[in-house]
Amino acid sequence: MKRAFTLIELMIVMLIIGIGLMSITPRFTSKSVGIDPRLEYLDKLIKEEWARSIELGQPIAITGFKGSANLLNHDKESKTLPDTKEISEVSINKYEVRGNEYAIRVYPDGFCDYFELTLNDGRIIESIPLLMTTRYKDENQ
Repeated sequence: MKRAFTLIELMIVMLIIGIGLMSITPRFTSKSVGIDPRLEYLDKLIKEEWARSIELGQPIAITGFKGSANLLNHDKESKTLPDTKEISEVSINKYEVRGNEYAIRVYPDGFCDYFELTLNDGRIIESIPLLMTTRYKDENQ
């Protein structure tokens, strides 16, 4: 008499293996791809300020200063953008900021201002307002 696995047993084993792979894949990809510390830091700061704006029921401003990498959250705690000497140019909602101080607003409805920060190395960080994340702006756009 031959002993074999049924189709149901094989499908259950495949499902368990699939779930296991889905749970460990993000760890491997984030280490191999490498998340930029600047973008990760800004994304985390935006999400923290969003939670605060929901608590208060009003928009929150993240204040920055051109010529430095310093940012202030709503509680006026000083933050520094990692691996950055200075932010040389800033535009918010497509308008160039003329003075040294700028404010990026985060709204309780789940979005933030569109902003572009030009870094000392020439790279430009731009926000994706509806996703409340950041990315490097492609020079070809």
